[in-house]
Amino acid sequence: MKNFPFWLFKYLKPLKLLVLIVLITLILNAALTSYLAYFVKVVVNSVFVEKDAHMVKLVPIILVLLVFFKGVVFFVNYYSMAYIGQRVIASLREELYTKIISLPLENFLKEPPGTFVSRVINDTSLLQDFTSRQVATFIRNLLTAIGLIGVVFYQDFQLAVIGFLGLPLVGYVISRIGKRIKRYTDRMQDRLAVITGHLFDAVKNIREIKLFGLEERFSKVFAKDNLRYLKEFMKVKKVEGIYPPIVELTGALLVGFLVFYGGSRVLNGETTAGAFFSFIIALIMAYEPIRKLGQNYNKIQQSITVAERVKKILDLPDEYSIKDGHLELEEPIGELRVENLSFTYPGSDKKVLDFVSCSFVRGKKYAIVGKSGSGKTTFVNLIPRFYDPTGGTIYVNGIDYRELKLLPYRKRLGVVSQEIILFRGTLKENIAIGKPDATMEEIVEAAKIACIHDFIVSLPDGYDTLIGEGGIQLSGGQRQRIAIARAVLKDPDVLILDEATSALDSETEKAIQQAIDEKFRDRILITVAHRLSTVLNSDEILFMRDGKLVEKGSHRELYEKLPDYRRLVDLQFLVN
Repeated sequence: MKNFPFWLFKYLKPLKLLVLIVLITLILNAALTSYLAYFVKVVVNSVFVEKDAHMVKLVPIILVLLVFFKGVVFFVNYYSMAYIGQRVIASLREELYTKIISLPLENFLKEPPGTFVSRVINDTSLLQDFTSRQVATFIRNLLTAIGLIGVVFYQDFQLAVIGFLGLPLVGYVISRIGKRIKRYTDRMQDRLAVITGHLFDAVKNIREIKLFGLEERFSKVFAKDNLRYLKEFMKVKKVEGIYPPIVELTGALLVGFLVFYGGSRVLNGETTAGAFFSFIIALIMAYEPIRKLGQNYNKIQQSITVAERVKKILDLPDEYSIKDGHLELEEPIGELRVENLSFTYPGSDKKVLDFVSCSFVRGKKYAIVGKSGSGKTTFVNLIPRFYDPTGGTIYVNGIDYRELKLLPYRKRLGVVSQEIILFRGTLKENIAIGKPDATMEEIVEAAKIACIHDFIVSLPDGYDTLIGEGGIQLSGGQRQRIAIARAVLKDPDVLILDEATSALDSETEKAIQQAIDEKFRDRILITVAHRLSTVLNSDEILFMRDGKLVEKGSHRELYEKLPDYRRLVDLQFLVN
């Protein structure tokens, strides 16, 4: 079977004993089913032909014991396989989740978030049926079919040859149907990923949807793609529905002919009635697992398609394998030296940054200003290596930062971005997320610097208050202050504030700025701001335009010699 996901078997290593039990019970199940078909010959010949009174009493007991033992074997097999399937999928989900959060950010520019959510939830759910049921059922039906075919050939070789003449045609039909199902399933899962993405976006941006009255428009888009998914789904079901009638019709034609031909042989004394009935029963019983083999094959084809999609993500190189260097800083970061830094987003040919050069020195405050789209946020996103520059580099204490180990380097940085991300949990957990071993005193100190402590203690549960998904129960300013407290608690060598106080009133913003200035007076502090009142006292201001660093200097220096900066200041402060 082409592209069969043998790589899933690696998850079975810790479950070797259960796998062995499953294999043994599969073989026992097939053997017992086959023997039941053979037992028909004993029953017919001894009870109905020879009229053996002893066998009349013995046969029911043997039959009940055989069926009871077969039921026990089936239960052990079913339960063990269900557990194996769940454990395999649990391990796969964990690995897939870990892989996704370890991927470079470039991957999330190529695929929408809903695609990754669909892989973890929808695709693994389909594989769950594959690992817990389909493979075992396929093996069970295969072994049962082989055992019953053996009985058929043992009872009457000539009739068996005639009986299985139709199998090659059925096999060809199964193969053709399987390929078509695989193709339709691939398209169906693509559609499912799209509607999962719609749902993800709608829940994430529910406030904007309500604000702009987009409910009807979003519902129509969702309904359109949902209909496309339904059409692809029904194509799969249509092809699946064609298969059973074909197999059953073929089986009915063959059995009808064999009853006529075999019955004639019994009447002519060429075989016994017991052997003939055992043959017919075994043949009919064999057609059932053979029919189910086709269904299993089609289901496995669907699972192969899904497994290929999951494997593509698992095979992607994680961020650390691509970006991790071999050096680790021994001293605190004293200088960031930017040399000829250029950057172009993947899939675009427009330079977002163009030969930017500057230095950030410990103990000084820096500000990056400019119009929207000038490259400010992209610039600071390159410092933690969210993306790697397409030209130039940044030197950290004189070392090319691409040679540094990524995780230890990032632990020395604190970033509060424009888009505030809070996690499900309590206020305390969110503040301490970058320093999980922080004491309560340290958490409170960071909250006070961010001017959020008084608000937190006013809540009934204080720092143990649950904030909801993404901090939806909090205002924009409160979320910003929690993010600032989180960065402060991390106690980084470099603190980057990217529009970190845009949702705050001027008084709170000033109080936080003063507290941060005091806390980080011997660190590197970089502030990206549109509101220039927050950066006027910076030691150095970098003015950017169209991805280029136009000029740098103090507020007074830039105001005097740079018309664009002066115009920006005058507009904000309403000065002619």
